[in-house]
Amino acid sequence: MDNPDRQIAYCRGVLPRVSRTFALGIELLNDPLRDRVGVAYLICRILDTVEDTTDIPAARRAELLERAWRELFDPDLRQGCCRAIGEAFPEEDFPGDEPELCRRADDVLAVYHRFPPEVREAIRGPASLMASGMAETVRREETAEGLRLATVGELEEYCFYVAGTVGLMLTSLFSLDRPSITPEIEVRLGPAGIDFGLGLQLTNIIKGVTDDISRGVSYLPRSLLEEAGVTLDELIAEPSDPRGRPVVETLVRLALPRLDRGLDYTLAIPAGERDLRLFCALPLFFAVETLGLVSGGKRVFGREPLKISREEVGAIHRRLEKAAGKESALRKEFRRRKEKLRLEKER
Repeated sequence: MDNPDRQIAYCRGVLPRVSRTFALGIELLNDPLRDRVGVAYLICRILDTVEDTTDIPAARRAELLERAWRELFDPDLRQGCCRAIGEAFPEEDFPGDEPELCRRADDVLAVYHRFPPEVREAIRGPASLMASGMAETVRREETAEGLRLATVGELEEYCFYVAGTVGLMLTSLFSLDRPSITPEIEVRLGPAGIDFGLGLQLTNIIKGVTDDISRGVSYLPRSLLEEAGVTLDELIAEPSDPRGRPVVETLVRLALPRLDRGLDYTLAIPAGERDLRLFCALPLFFAVETLGLVSGGKRVFGREPLKISREEVGAIHRRLEKAAGKESALRKEFRRRKEKLRLEKER
């Protein structure tokens, strides 16, 4: 039998264990939005863990993701789907917080199914689209060479499924919760939220190249590598190979306009909704700071993943707390951080 207090306590407790940056922002949201966004994030994290865990055969992961978009949000089918996800992550083989989250998927979905109908629908549509897109991507791993994207267009399509959908989800949840977000504002937020999600995901791909390849997948489009005259294996073997620079800079140039739209998204939220603005601004500024590390010449293809320090995370948080309600201050801070990027001039 469901225990609502235990289930919501689990969701709140596991959130900071499976996310560093998003948990920070979610904790700043006012109730009831905090739990709604938190549970939505955990559902996405469950899907993401299924997609990413390459120790589980691709065919099984694709099957689980296909079941997820059909069954996870159906009150009559949810438990069977959650049980199947949990059984794919036996504790003796999959330690850690993310596999535990998958084993306890039913606790998360039980909380989801107690939300008001309009809130459930705001989460269900984008999350189902995410699951179906992830399933399609995982199916590509069944080829002999594993997951390899051929073109920038394929990369952008993948980013839409895994992150653009989150922009759609958040816009709906924000609009339901805050009367100040009028239908006119919601219309402005919609497309900007998709771009915002794409910008964050492109940044994650840039900083996670080495980790991804260690799992047997790569989101670097083959077309970019061919243009640079280098292979992925060569870049992993020699991170300082100068041929990797144009690949990285092309991805940074793809991400930056999307992050500009992320600023538009943040500023379209009424200034009085400081918690929403701060929630959006934190990952946005973290992403720009991360791209600054990339453009500063650090080894994107090295063994250690690129990430900003905890000290810098704290510094950004403090600055944004002061600037969140002021458009001019947010624009100035964003511009200052973008100016630190050092990209070669486009030919």
